[in-house]
Order: sequence, then C-alpha cells, then structure tokens
Amino acid sequence: MKIRSRVTDVGPHRSTRGRETKARRQEQILAAAFEVFAAHGFEAARIDEVAERAGVAKGTVYLYFPNKEQMFRAVVRSLIRKRIDLLVKGLPGSSEELLRGLISQMYANVVRNSKVRSIVRMLVAESGRFPQLADIYHREVIIPGMNAVREALKRGAAAKEFRRTKAVDFPQIVAAPGLLAMVWQLLFSDRHPLDLSAYMQAHMEFVMNSLRRTKD
Repeated sequence: MKIRSRVTDVGPHRSTRGRETKARRQEQILAAAFEVFAAHGFEAARIDEVAERAGVAKGTVYLYFPNKEQMFRAVVRSLIRKRIDLLVKGLPGSSEELLRGLISQMYANVVRNSKVRSIVRMLVAESGRFPQLADIYHREVIIPGMNAVREALKRGAAAKEFRRTKAVDFPQIVAAPGLLAMVWQLLFSDRHPLDLSAYMQAHMEFVMNSLRRTKD
C-alpha cells in the first residue's frame, strides 16, 4: 500500500507566526537595551544585562544586533525616526499645516519624551569619548528632521504661502526653540518647569509670523 505524505497549508501561517515572534523578540530586546543604556550609559552597558532584562539568551541578542553601536542605532530609530518618516509621507494639506505638524511632533516625540531625553543626556555625557554615537543620532534623527523642515519651507515658498528666507539653508533655526525646551527640561524641569503647551504655541506663532507672506 502506498502511503501518501500529509500536505497541509500551515506553511504560510508558520512563516507569519515566525515573523511575528521575531518582531516581538526584537522589540523586547530594544526595550531592554534602552533601559540598560539609560541606567548605565553606553560604555558601561553590557549585552548580558540586555539579554537578562529581555528574557533571552545572550547569543540571541547577537543574532539581532552584532554590537552595541548597532543596538544603539536601532533604539534611536525605534524612538523617533519612524514617526518623522510617517508624518512627512502622510500629512496632506498646506505647507503651514505640514510645518505645524512637524513642530507638534517634535514636542510630542522629543521634548516631552522622557526616553529621548535619557538618550540625549547620554549623548551629552559620552559623545566626547564615543563620537560615533552623536553621528548615529545625527544621521537617524537630525538629518531626516531637518530635511522634513526644509521640504516644508521649500514647498511653502513655491506655493507662495511663505516668504523665501535663509531658513531653507538653516532649518535648525525653525527647530531651535524646541531644542531649547528639551535642554530646559533636562536641567530645570523639577524646579522651574515650562508650560510646554503654551510654549509650543508661542514657538509656532513665532515661526509662522516670520514665514508668512505679507499681503500686498
């Protein structure tokens, strides 16, 4: 008698479950890595502790991230970068609406985000010894953010919503009040807190009044 082998359709389902499991495990490792970086800084962070906090073997961590630099980069991307990309691709409307959205997201995802502040605090403390960390943050967060602001300014000028200004060459000027707010939060939030909602509105008002074209 010929025995027919069982053929099932579980292959794709297994593949999907495998991807989901892998994604969840990576999220667990990234969450643990952030906790370790925030607690100890980059130099003192140990892969053993990341693995322990994530509940995986040390070798499993290396399957996802071959070294601490790659892990730090992934932590930064998970905190901020995706939000910037999604905002620029997904926000319709005028250039002013886009720019307001970018500023709003800066406050929501950077200024108010205690995890991002912990990363920035670590960068200030350790980037002198590990300049590659500042390079990672610059590449993954600053450049995409500034490019998004520059694009909004160019679009506004082309549509004659905004005046043509040197801010296109130096979009840092548009973001500068938000950077000041983040530094303020790092240094003074306990004793001299800012009303961040009112401050953000003042930031937007200042920027828009500087950019809007005056009526002839």
